[in-house]
Amino acid sequence: MMRQYLTLRIGPAIHFPIRLRPALMMLALIILLGIGTLYSLRLGSTDLSMSDVIRWLMSWHDADPETSAIMILRWPRIIVAILAGAMIATSGYLLQVVARNGLADPGLLGISQGGMAAVVLGVAVFGLSPAWLAWAGLAGGFATAFFVMALAYRLSSSTGLILVGLAVGIVLSAAIEIIMVRGGILQFARWLAWSHGSLTSVSVGGAGMVAIWAAVLLPMALIASGQMMPLLLGHEQAAGIGASPRRLSLFLTMIAAALAAPIVAVVGPIAFLGLIAGHIARALVGERPAEVMPVTMLCGALILLIADTAGRTLFLPVIVPAGILVSIAGVLTFLIAARLSPSSR
Repeated sequence: MMRQYLTLRIGPAIHFPIRLRPALMMLALIILLGIGTLYSLRLGSTDLSMSDVIRWLMSWHDADPETSAIMILRWPRIIVAILAGAMIATSGYLLQVVARNGLADPGLLGISQGGMAAVVLGVAVFGLSPAWLAWAGLAGGFATAFFVMALAYRLSSSTGLILVGLAVGIVLSAAIEIIMVRGGILQFARWLAWSHGSLTSVSVGGAGMVAIWAAVLLPMALIASGQMMPLLLGHEQAAGIGASPRRLSLFLTMIAAALAAPIVAVVGPIAFLGLIAGHIARALVGERPAEVMPVTMLCGALILLIADTAGRTLFLPVIVPAGILVSIAGVLTFLIAARLSPSSR
């Protein structure tokens, strides 16, 4: 008889039993992500052969100088695209579980705009160095998340949380635009590319910072997914079976804000990615959070990698920010999800 479960292990003491179908889906997504990474390294304004890419990966310190010069520009943004996609997707899924609303997303709840506002203020007003921007974005994301949840706390419908988040996001976006315009035309042009989720200016330092945050937060999200199942039942039902829904919701919201903060600081907001990845993952593997979470991470990483590669190769000499391409797909997903959402019936 074929085994129905495999085990995902995180360290010696933490493990999750995963059904065979989600395990196969994860394997397929990992293979696609590996293939996408190879082609992303190969394609650009100057195409390389696949043999050059593989030779660089196998012995990057002895690679051809021209290939090395091209790769030093490409690999940081590819690493950030993969990690940022996984982090934003995870943030969106966490917020959907907490809000019990499939339309939740860091951008739709105003968390991304809160982080953006803090980053813009930190640079334009306080002159913060790049090392502190992620922490500024974290503070802004936390403050916005708690403010939005406090305003929507008395509303019985989860749609109210989305409406409050949209309203707060619009106000913050207007404030950001005012600050951007006051910096002059050149500064505005740089802010504009960043505000649309562009990976063009990603550096090795930025990739390293995102990698550190991802190494801490993504395992935390995977571990927390094992405790999230009661939240799908509702707070009252979860409390009735011995869970602590308020405490867990607060913890998950903090992780969601922390996942979005460094990405906003480095590449700007990636709108709708958290919405897209979560819905794709649930369509592939069902509703169990311990299975949906890793699939969501892989879906988000693959989507953003494809969007960034397409944006910098399909429209040359124009480079289209990855956030714009993701937003186009995200709007369609949002409309479909809103149509299928129980609250819309």
